[in-house]
Amino acid sequence: MPYLVLSGQIKNKKEVTKYFHALSKELGINRMWSKVIFVKFETVLDDESQGLCWGDSGAGFVSIQIARKSDGEKIPYETMMQTLAHEMVHAKQYLRGELSGYSLEWKGKECTDDQYKTAPWEQEAYELEKKLYDKCF
Repeated sequence: MPYLVLSGQIKNKKEVTKYFHALSKELGINRMWSKVIFVKFETVLDDESQGLCWGDSGAGFVSIQIARKSDGEKIPYETMMQTLAHEMVHAKQYLRGELSGYSLEWKGKECTDDQYKTAPWEQEAYELEKKLYDKCF
């Protein structure tokens, strides 16, 4: 299981930890013992999104940020958990080397011209987020 570093204010951290473990198992990254995933719950994210993920497979870490508010409104707990599922798909992509760094290479091919929602890494995350949430939460 990747090592989880959970920070920020979120209710029921034990439940979030169990959910993280279930997501890791479902995504097939549960045996990556040497990897670290930082999950931080923040009041607002700089770009007003609900979640962000960045990782480095070579260094063996992923950083996930989940917003508690967007557009001045509180984000419901369940929505934050679905966002975590979405970002965990990206964590899997980074840890397995499918998605890499700032250049946004997808499986070895640069994809900087792709639109955000049609990018292959986002299509996979959007396709899986609800299924993962329903199965693991």
